[in-house]
Amino acid sequence: MAERDRNTRVSIRRWGRACSLFLAVALAMSVTGCSSGNAASPTSTAAIEQSSSTTTSSASTVTTTSSTTTPVSVPGGQSAEDEIITRYVAYWDARFAANSGTPNPDDPALREFATGEQLNNVIAETRANLEQGLAFRPAAQPFDIQRIKVIDVDGDHAAVQECVVSDGVVIRRATGEVVNDDVTTHNVRGDMVRVDGVWRLESAQLIQQWNGVAGCALDS
Repeated sequence: MAERDRNTRVSIRRWGRACSLFLAVALAMSVTGCSSGNAASPTSTAAIEQSSSTTTSSASTVTTTSSTTTPVSVPGGQSAEDEIITRYVAYWDARFAANSGTPNPDDPALREFATGEQLNNVIAETRANLEQGLAFRPAAQPFDIQRIKVIDVDGDHAAVQECVVSDGVVIRRATGEVVNDDVTTHNVRGDMVRVDGVWRLESAQLIQQWNGVAGCALDS
């Protein structure tokens, strides 16, 4: 199966993927209070990683990139596994972009790269951030550690495993106050489904989480 190991800036995302984060399911995207091995469950972005006193959107959301979304194209000759990884990364980038500046739960990119449970979660997360006056911002000095591999492909269904260092920042839009800037490492499973000929993220589950750059991020 294909594997992508990026220690380059894949996306400025990766904020808050954990228990209280919509890992939209977020993976999305965070929790200090979740123990290793527990799946993240959906909530609202303010309680990010539990280390913040605000609440964050939950579990299907582990974190993401620039504030604008550009169409993702798969070069001719690219393998199915590479296409799956490309679309998976694009989802997290779209999530980060939709939650940057003024969050936009109607951002069409969310519907382009997510479906089902994950789509519902990321829309709810983005709406909660809009209503609560929160937004995402990239870290000033990102760690840029992200490893993704396709672990299964069966017809229109596929699964990926990701190790990512989540270092994005959550701020209050009105003041710029930092609500959460914790750095955590996440081990995530993403389930992809092919809809209308393209791969979309259907669900994301936080398998393990470590404080700082640790766990799977230290594996060679």
